[in-house]
Formats: sequence, C-alpha cells, structure tokens
Amino acid sequence: MKVSSEMIQKMHQEAEKVWVPEFVRVIQETKDPYLNLIYDTDPLEQIFWDNVVLVGDAAHPTTPHGLRSTNMSMLDAAVLGKCIAKRGAENLQSALREYQTTLLPVVSKQVLRATRMGRIKQGLVLPDREPFDPKNSRSQDYQELLQEDMPFFDDVPLLLV
Repeated sequence: MKVSSEMIQKMHQEAEKVWVPEFVRVIQETKDPYLNLIYDTDPLEQIFWDNVVLVGDAAHPTTPHGLRSTNMSMLDAAVLGKCIAKRGAENLQSALREYQTTLLPVVSKQVLRATRMGRIKQGLVLPDREPFDPKNSRSQDYQELLQEDMPFFDDVPLLLV
C-alpha cells in the first residue's frame, strides 16, 4: 500500500518514540516506504473437505511474529505424506482426518500465540499485561516474546519415523 506524505511524517514521529536512534535513521532514510498490512485470524476449525486439504498458511495463517510459517508448512507436507502413506491412497478420507486431528490442536495454538506476540510487540493493550515498551522494558517483559515458547509438535517426530 502506497503511503501519503502525512503518513510518512507520522511514521517518523512514532519511530522516534519507540525505536533506537540507529533504526529511526533507517526508517527516515527510506525513500519510498510502503505499508504492509497484517491481519490476525482465528484458528480454523477444520482443514479438509472431501478431497480438498489445506496446508501451510492456508491451514494456519500466522502473522510473521511467530516466525514459524515456513517450518510449519514443511511439517504439514511431511505429516500429510505420512498419513497418506500409512492409510493408503484408497483410504484418503481416513488419512485426511488423521492429518487434521494431528495438526489442528497445535497449529491452533500457534496461530493464537503469533497473534498475541504481534499485539505485544506492537504495544497494544492486552487484558493480562501492560503494553510492551521496548525502551523501558525489563528482561522479564521480554520473556513472553521468546520463540522457544511457541507451541510445537512434541509427538510429530514419532509420527514421521
């Protein structure tokens, strides 16, 4: 999305409030900035219908804050392949049900976690914490932003063996 000069001016002012001077300079020296909108979505309740199956971002649209999209997509393909190999192409519906049952609980948590991380990083108000301020935060304020806390599949490696 192309931005107006008023939007650019406001972006520069907001950057000075939040970011370190080196990053503010990068923002201010960017000649033609654009706005990349990010939307949060609720987790899906199902990821297959008949012979149509969703994988990757279509199955679990996470914002970039979770840093898992590509990894999740590769894992989806691996799990789907294993489910089909295990059940056989003649039992496709059974394989797709197993795929959905395996993925949905964790990817739903990942979508919600990425949404929460995005809201924290943007300094938005959440009911259970103060807005995040990177200039005045303490080490414990960063704890919830650690990627190691992103839900993952503890049992998937067993499924892939």
